[in-house]
Amino acid sequence: MRLRVIATDYDGTIAIDGVLNPSVREAIGNARKSGVLVVIVTGRILSELRDVAGCLDFVDGVVAENGAVVAFPNGHVTVLGAGPPLALITKLTERGIDFKVGRCVVEMDAEFADVAISLIREMQLPLAITFNRGRMMLLPPSISKSGGLRQLLDTLNVSVHNAIGIGDAENDHELLSCCDHGVAVSWGSARLKESADFVLEGDGVEAVADYIAGVSTEIRLPRAASIHHKVVLEEVGGQPPFEVSIRGRNVLVAGDTKSGKSWLAGLLIEQQILKTYTVCVFDPEGDYSSLASLPNTVSLGGGHMLPHDNDLKILLQQRLSVVLDLSHLEHHQKREYICHHLPLVANHRRNYGYPHRIVLDECHYFLRSPRDNELLDFQLDGYTLVTYHPSELPAAILNSVEVVAATRLTESAEVDVLRDLFDAKSDEYIDSHDWYEQLANLGINESALLPPTDEAEGRLRRFIVAPRLTDHVRHRSKYFDMPVAKEHEFVFTTNGQAFGESAATLRELTMAAKRVTADVLSNHSRHHDFSRWIINLFCDRELANNVRKIESTMNLDGDVDRFLTELRDAVQQRYESD
Repeated sequence: MRLRVIATDYDGTIAIDGVLNPSVREAIGNARKSGVLVVIVTGRILSELRDVAGCLDFVDGVVAENGAVVAFPNGHVTVLGAGPPLALITKLTERGIDFKVGRCVVEMDAEFADVAISLIREMQLPLAITFNRGRMMLLPPSISKSGGLRQLLDTLNVSVHNAIGIGDAENDHELLSCCDHGVAVSWGSARLKESADFVLEGDGVEAVADYIAGVSTEIRLPRAASIHHKVVLEEVGGQPPFEVSIRGRNVLVAGDTKSGKSWLAGLLIEQQILKTYTVCVFDPEGDYSSLASLPNTVSLGGGHMLPHDNDLKILLQQRLSVVLDLSHLEHHQKREYICHHLPLVANHRRNYGYPHRIVLDECHYFLRSPRDNELLDFQLDGYTLVTYHPSELPAAILNSVEVVAATRLTESAEVDVLRDLFDAKSDEYIDSHDWYEQLANLGINESALLPPTDEAEGRLRRFIVAPRLTDHVRHRSKYFDMPVAKEHEFVFTTNGQAFGESAATLRELTMAAKRVTADVLSNHSRHHDFSRWIINLFCDRELANNVRKIESTMNLDGDVDRFLTELRDAVQQRYESD
């Protein structure tokens, strides 16, 4: 992940008794010269910060009042919350409490917490209390350092996922969890250190100066795995979810054709988009277009306008996730498009920090030779590669992979490649014979996390793939009219014997069903053969579930005409409707 921003707390982190440490000021200046934005995120009132720190043009922006006020060096200020109620100010004054008032915040000594809580309850005020060591702040409940930082960075067109957050106290939890890499100083809050990605050791603020100087010379965020931004692979009721961190790591998803590997890759993409990461998907077969229903996501191509060069850059600059559906192109056209635009997207990420992840499906077609290594930016990584032929990938690409997930994989040669990948990165030895059987027998809803992925803990870890918010509709023409292999056709039988009718496409299935007897339809319906064929061959869970309901109704009432009508309508609505 590209480093673009360092967001730091002020008091106790880079300043003592309100005075900014000179070495920190110098480190901030050098970081900005290297292209890294630096912002201050503080609980202080903005005018008070100016009094103690002087002119604030030594940073790229300030979040003050614990997130309520966003300010820029040119003097522009945005207030994100309502001002404190005058009635509350009057009550505090009447009680002789020493307090400060900002644009939104009311700040006072923490010893007055009971009084503040009593007044908030008595006056029924929509205010929350945030503690900061020996001080406390009253603010609207929607205000936080996280919200203020997001507002500031959105204005600068930068993502919080390209940010390091540094803090020391209770009110910095939101700051650290918001940024993709949260740093707690060792002399700060014990609870904050427990929840941080990294604890900065040292005796005081000079250690922060050294840290800023060090990380700002690197192009990418530190590699410590974030504890806040994992993706869920499996959810089992009553148990913690099975999660994996993929931030900044290359991911390989391998599996047989129609084994669910695009579904699994789509799950990873979907969760990242929902966490406001941006993703660019090179989609040769039209498997990911349904992701366009997610926020800030577009799908282009598939027979319609496909963005080239500057048009694609403009989309990325808007921090949109983009699915590039290449299913309408001939193979050589797909290769030409990917070979030209894959480096373009990587270069955009190098300059601006996003898209945070680049996905290439059917990658074995486009990354076959060592020369194709040049299409990838190994310094930033963050790729998801999807393939049914990992054996065709160059060694340099395989060796860059840190997370390996597999759906059903029956070819022993492909399993050996994944086993060898573990052997190359570990002193341990794994007997692949057990892998052959387990991977070959994974169900359509199952996958496995493999070593060398840390979360696999040195073994093949099977799991039931977590539900997705979006469905998985292949390119509409692909499965409605394109025939499956002869051995995978739906064969109509009577008493276990085929009698001539079969279907190689979904369209043929609806037509052939009209030509067989009611007894044949009832028998297949009773065993749910139609829905099972759809899920096993086309991996379309939604259509399979709808057809299973139609089969169940047929089993209850035996109405053949209604079954035929509903089967036809279910397929047509799924693959022919706009």
